[in-house]
Amino acid sequence: MSKQYSADQIIELEFLDAVRRRPGMYIGNNNLHGLHHILLEVLDNSVDECMAGYATKIVVIIEKDGTVEITDDGRGIPVDFKADVGMSTLTQVLVKPHAGGKFGGDDSAYSSSGGLHGIGLKCTNAFSSFLEVEVHRHGLIFYQRFEDGGIPVTPVEIYTHAIKPGKKAGVINKETKLVLTGKKELAKALEVNHLQLAVDSDPEQKTGTIFRFRPNRAWFAREMDWPNPTHSVPWDAERLSTRFRQIAHLYPGVRIEFMDKRTNEGAAEIFFSKRGLVEYIEYLNEGEEPLHKPIMFKETTEVDVEGGKGTIEVDVALQYAGEDTQIYSFVNAIPTPTGGTHVSAFKAGLTKAVKQFATNKKLLKGNMDVRGDDALLGLTAIIKLTMTSTPQFLSQTKESLTSPEVHGPVLSTTYSFLNDYLDKNVPVGKVIVNQAVASARGREAAAQARKLVIKKSAMEAGEFVLGKLADIQRRGGNPMVPLEHTALYLVEGDSAGGSCKQGRDSRYHAILSLRGKIPNVEKMKLNDILKNREIAAIIAAVGTGVGADCDVSSMRYGRVSVLVDADVDGSHIATLLATLFWRTMRSVIEEGRFFVARPPLYLIKNKSGKESRYAYSEQEREEIEKEFGGARVTSVQRYKGLGEMNPDQLRETVFVLPDEISEKKKKGRGKTKEVASPGERELTAADFSVRDLRMVIEDFHRTRSLITRLMGSEVAPRKEWLMNVDWSAED
Repeated sequence: MSKQYSADQIIELEFLDAVRRRPGMYIGNNNLHGLHHILLEVLDNSVDECMAGYATKIVVIIEKDGTVEITDDGRGIPVDFKADVGMSTLTQVLVKPHAGGKFGGDDSAYSSSGGLHGIGLKCTNAFSSFLEVEVHRHGLIFYQRFEDGGIPVTPVEIYTHAIKPGKKAGVINKETKLVLTGKKELAKALEVNHLQLAVDSDPEQKTGTIFRFRPNRAWFAREMDWPNPTHSVPWDAERLSTRFRQIAHLYPGVRIEFMDKRTNEGAAEIFFSKRGLVEYIEYLNEGEEPLHKPIMFKETTEVDVEGGKGTIEVDVALQYAGEDTQIYSFVNAIPTPTGGTHVSAFKAGLTKAVKQFATNKKLLKGNMDVRGDDALLGLTAIIKLTMTSTPQFLSQTKESLTSPEVHGPVLSTTYSFLNDYLDKNVPVGKVIVNQAVASARGREAAAQARKLVIKKSAMEAGEFVLGKLADIQRRGGNPMVPLEHTALYLVEGDSAGGSCKQGRDSRYHAILSLRGKIPNVEKMKLNDILKNREIAAIIAAVGTGVGADCDVSSMRYGRVSVLVDADVDGSHIATLLATLFWRTMRSVIEEGRFFVARPPLYLIKNKSGKESRYAYSEQEREEIEKEFGGARVTSVQRYKGLGEMNPDQLRETVFVLPDEISEKKKKGRGKTKEVASPGERELTAADFSVRDLRMVIEDFHRTRSLITRLMGSEVAPRKEWLMNVDWSAED
């Protein structure tokens, strides 16, 4: 790092290169989440065509080598040459930032869309070894191919009937213009340098767009599990199926065909819904006992936005069933798993209506009060928001809506409809209020019981925690560095914990070593869970409280990271700890602050050059060995457990700090504060967890079902799952 700050330090990256260098800004990360994000970006463009009423069918095919093909029967991306950018519109939308059909205001190609920045398709191109696009439009076929992360290797080529050498009619460039005729805008000729050449366009051709692409392994995290990268891509078919199912339910009548040719069957799975959100509610509550029939409401409101008029359509389906709260929200078909202004407004409107009904019917006795959490107990809700103005999201990954103009319409629509509905359906209203009242009473009783148990556990575990926890440096109770940069590591075993305490940087890393395995809490009552001394130590160290009292804002660290051996026992311990947080401190997971650390599997030394490198997977070991000159000139140490790593090795891997911090430390700077010098970027929480895997709940229904099946008390579902898993395909 240079000490100078001059014009030489100001560098402009080419956009597609910038996308790869800062994946967190554009696709969330360069791990599994980011991998699937680039596929869903292409899918979402097809969904936009469905939203606009121009497409009814999407076909997704995963080839055996991981290549993806996505086809829709929409209008097809425009291909005309644009003189202002010196390229075809088709090329523009695949390489130029902030280019798309969603920015034209009243002249936009879409009245509503999930697109915000005009970035999505470029991300897919930037992370792909190759990308091909085929547009069926004007009775012709337009084709272009990109390689090596978005470099065009062909112009936009024009074909008639099929992409074959003998069918090529020309290319799109500044000398070529399409001559169109009729309502279908069929091409009757190409005008090249003012000379018209007739083309054999197909009047029966169906319009649409086809994308084919294959992600480039080199641009994703090295520690990511990606076996045999030249012949496979680790697509998660179940994760993709969840998204396809959502789209089918959000847009009844749209048909999605999914074919995964990596499996032996290779048969297409069809996602199609006639009844939309009602069917989605039934699917989500499958296996539960609903308290009433699904409640549906929908309303469109006109709002003032950006100096003009826009509309916000609120479409909601809800039903009470079971004890878990499931709220699935979407904005212009884009899932918002962490909610946002629309979800906050819905919760407020629902709570207000339930409390109003309870007061009017005199269902609350004495000082009994119903909180928002009480009104949400057992609720399954789907919130579908359609905006004609551009939605504002927290980031390019669009996980949370921030548009302030949606709060009023969603709250008023939810409150007014439910207020009227409950008055007309008193038995349903009483069932909902009784559930909320039971929740309030149970919450108060449980809180008292928890306080007693926690107090007793804390007294028993106090010295136990103090003796085991190596806390971060604090002054006046506050961390010496930004809280979001700190972590509590839950370490398997006392011996490994000792090495970790020596290898950590005590400003950033706290260590709590655990003895043995904690119990499987999925089978236990909360009060019994709190009686376990190891669990009490974890809860005391994290500091959020548990259950309904869990408050992430009280968390004593920026994140919690599980650090275990890379073996079966270690995986079991990590699973038990994940289950503990799911049951007792779920908000920590939902806020993205629960991680699993990834220690290296191998240390590879180059005998001739004295150089050594760490490998986090078999593939990475093979690559390093090859880079060093082969197995004959290398020595490989396999780490069977954390105890085999000395403090220095842990410091270089698990507890590695961002380069900016490491450089300052070497020079004796930044011992207590992180102050960015001019020209230095501000560090984020992601910079301190590059080696950790964040646990994400992308689908509550899927996660709950899996945990219940694998960790619950019933043996039969677990046995069935174990017997049906293709273990040869498991990573």
